[in-house]
Amino acid sequence: MNIPHALAMVLSLITFSIGVLHILWAARLTFPFRDEQALARAVIGRRGIEDMPRTETCLLVAAIFIATSALAIALGYAYDNANSKLPLAFTGLFAGQVFLIRGLIGVLPAFERALPEQPFLRLNRQLYSPLSAAIGLGFFALVLLLPNWGWRFKQLFSGWM
Repeated sequence: MNIPHALAMVLSLITFSIGVLHILWAARLTFPFRDEQALARAVIGRRGIEDMPRTETCLLVAAIFIATSALAIALGYAYDNANSKLPLAFTGLFAGQVFLIRGLIGVLPAFERALPEQPFLRLNRQLYSPLSAAIGLGFFALVLLLPNWGWRFKQLFSGWM
């Protein structure tokens, strides 16, 4: 197993697991917390929150994480595929940017003031923000590990310069 494959598998496993958690929460299971209020305070963090978001919202978030899991696999194994990698590279850069921004914004004081509930605040500092940033960097690494990515980006942007 080479580096792109291994990184893709790790990113895919992490994002897929997060997606599965959101499916469980959409089904109104409170794993790993004792009740819905504890779960909402741990994963949403909005002041005074008592309930989880609607089922549809949890399923949408689950679908996004599962799609990023598939994207990680596609990027990791695109190395072996001779088809055009440019759309895949841009999608990977977009995903990396979203995760990295979430990771960086999550440690800003304004973010913490907006979502002050415990244990969300502690979990965000220790787990959610660092993990988001790491996932973002992982997607950037997968794009950089694509063969000939520099040539493809130069080809794309040559008309703009």
